[in-house]
Amino acid sequence: MSSDPLLYRYIFHGTQLSVDPAYQSYLSTLGLDNLLTWTNFDQGLALSIGKTVCLKVSPSNEQETVYFKRYLYQKNIWEFFLRCSKAANEFINYQRLKKLNIPTLDTVALYEQRSWGRLRLACIITKEVPNTMQLDDFYKDVLLSMPKQQARHVFDSLKEQLFQQIRTAHNAGFFHLDLKWRNILIQKNGDSYRPIWIDCPRGVQRRYFNYALKVADLSGFSRKALSFFSVPQLYRMLREYLGNTSSKTEARKLFVDIAKHIGRRSPK
Repeated sequence: MSSDPLLYRYIFHGTQLSVDPAYQSYLSTLGLDNLLTWTNFDQGLALSIGKTVCLKVSPSNEQETVYFKRYLYQKNIWEFFLRCSKAANEFINYQRLKKLNIPTLDTVALYEQRSWGRLRLACIITKEVPNTMQLDDFYKDVLLSMPKQQARHVFDSLKEQLFQQIRTAHNAGFFHLDLKWRNILIQKNGDSYRPIWIDCPRGVQRRYFNYALKVADLSGFSRKALSFFSVPQLYRMLREYLGNTSSKTEARKLFVDIAKHIGRRSPK
């Protein structure tokens, strides 16, 4: 949805549904043109069940696959009082990433249900990106199985792209805040690969006083890397992320702060 036809507008009371016009008939085939069906919609393959439901929806009439995510709020209904829902924040963050030219997801629809400011239900539907794998699966199942020279070329290309994307986001004051390997897709296009950022309902835009957010982002990205790379390798990669203008003092401080942050939680 390169033209971003969807716009988010906060509502205090009632139900709001915003749909990409190109997908109006698509949602009708799923019964989602009826506002009452969003609460219990269960078509598709369940990827997660609980407070957050995620479904992979693949219609049988050869229409493209989408992902339906529903956040249901039954206990702490005041949590998002006068605040954007996670679904809305995720949609807003996808728009922010696109403005930064960081590949991300296209939104098909956004749904919110509120009762006098209290959030009851929020949903987001996104398009599937074809020919992709999560970064952790790609690294284990594809990259490590490639011939050594090819693997080095692909690894260096992805590393350069990822570091450029993270630098671009951080320099613009955008922080994903859940930058795990499983939230980065790797898309194959011929002989080339590119990273795509997904699943960012926690992301924030903060231009100043954001050092702690930078540490949090890099810590999330580094946790899985601890399983595959040595400490010296990780330090060298951090220097690559920082670029040639950074000092050793800056790099060491950031490296130590990332290690402390990771130490509060075990790697995943």
